[in-house]
Amino acid sequence: MRGKTLSLLIRLDHLHWLWLALAAPFMLFPSPKRSLAMLVVPAVWLLHWFVVSWEQRTTSRQVNMEGRGRRSTFRFLLSTLPPSVLPLTPLNGSLLLMFCMVLVSLWATFDIGYSLPKISGMVLGFGVFFAVVREGERPRGWILGLLAFIGFGLGIAALGVFGTSWFSSKITLFNPIISRLPRLITGLQGAESGFHPNEVAGALIWVLPLMMAISVALFILLRSPHRPAFGAGKNEEARAQRTDWQEKMHGWRLVGVIIFCLAATFFVAAVFLLCQSRGSYIGLALTLPVLILIALPPRWRWYSLVLLALLAIVLGILLASRWEAVRIWVTGSDLAADPALSINSLAGRLEIWSRAIYGIQDFPFTGMGMNVFRKVLPGLYPLFRIGPDVEIGHAHNEFLQAALDLGIPGLIAFIALYIGAFWMLTDIWKTTRYPHLITAKSPKGDHYSLFPVPCSLVTRTLALGLGGGLLAHLLYGLTDAVALGAKPGVLFWMVLGLIAGLRRRMDCAHD
Repeated sequence: MRGKTLSLLIRLDHLHWLWLALAAPFMLFPSPKRSLAMLVVPAVWLLHWFVVSWEQRTTSRQVNMEGRGRRSTFRFLLSTLPPSVLPLTPLNGSLLLMFCMVLVSLWATFDIGYSLPKISGMVLGFGVFFAVVREGERPRGWILGLLAFIGFGLGIAALGVFGTSWFSSKITLFNPIISRLPRLITGLQGAESGFHPNEVAGALIWVLPLMMAISVALFILLRSPHRPAFGAGKNEEARAQRTDWQEKMHGWRLVGVIIFCLAATFFVAAVFLLCQSRGSYIGLALTLPVLILIALPPRWRWYSLVLLALLAIVLGILLASRWEAVRIWVTGSDLAADPALSINSLAGRLEIWSRAIYGIQDFPFTGMGMNVFRKVLPGLYPLFRIGPDVEIGHAHNEFLQAALDLGIPGLIAFIALYIGAFWMLTDIWKTTRYPHLITAKSPKGDHYSLFPVPCSLVTRTLALGLGGGLLAHLLYGLTDAVALGAKPGVLFWMVLGLIAGLRRRMDCAHD
């Protein structure tokens, strides 16, 4: 009976991602009655702990029986090591601090019901992070997590086409396209009048650099004379046994994958451009040269720096010649959706940032509570440039917003997440040598291995794309925000989970 019960629990534990997916809609669109769905996340963790501890006890008992009652060293070690409830990552300490501050925010908020959407989003984010990391322990699970991440980004882009409240006064070149896009999605919780273009762009910028990196890597793969075909064996004998028509078939399959990736990247980039978010434009424009410099061989980087310096000079001359038009575009309004409520964007942001700093000074250790700043701003910290009838959803800076929601300890945890993620990416990059396409020791295929091989082109491509998305969004977050707990913020937790999972894969490969 115990064996059947344990087998059932193990099967339920292996489907942890399914239970999280079933509970996700209730946590994305919460209400007091649906808030019980948040219990699914700790329930899944406790189930995993119970299964692991039961397996450890069973293994320890078997070792003891094999040792004829004598206390073996292996059994002693098993008995002294507690089972891990969650996957161990360098981000766990920061996540624990942030989770504690979310609990503190329940006490700090003036109304738990008003803060519930963001709190529920944070619980979902924690669950998504550890689910992605746990699935990433297997190569296939990590790839499925990557596909889910890209698919989620494509879904946001598709929803953005039919549900965004588009700008019409920034880049008039896009007006003929925007005017023909129907707005079919309205009335959603938190986006009753449609999605804000800046928030859509802030979500897509997590995904776009990764899709660009994958597209470029696949193009290099197609051009390489020693590319590995899809489904190829890992040894030369398996390759030699293939017929010409099989090689052609797998070659066309690779071409099909490249065409699909390019089409998906173009679609996401088109929606990203239509959002006309200046902060996301600047973030991506600053990130792409950094990624190119990192990806290039060391001997090419100095030439690239000289070329970038020349381009910067030319761009500066062009901007100086059209400075007035550029100034109007940069400082134009996007803080209010209604043109009648337009204000100077840069001056308006400076005013909002000053009010956010006042709020942090008043609530330094606990924060105001999640999602509270938008409610208390008109009463406690009134603005001069915007009327009290206009709701400002966030502080237009993710770091200030994190401090407002979770206090300075929450801000420290948020910054530590970025530092930990970039540290893991740097460690992955240093671990993998530069993937020359052809070498004397490894003329074919090794550089396209997915995880374990240190010379993996794929591993470096994924690390570069994930890091690029994180860096681009960080720059975007200096002047705008996808607040912690927001619905598109699930992508942030998936990025962190994929990075932590990739590093765990690299550690396992070297061990």
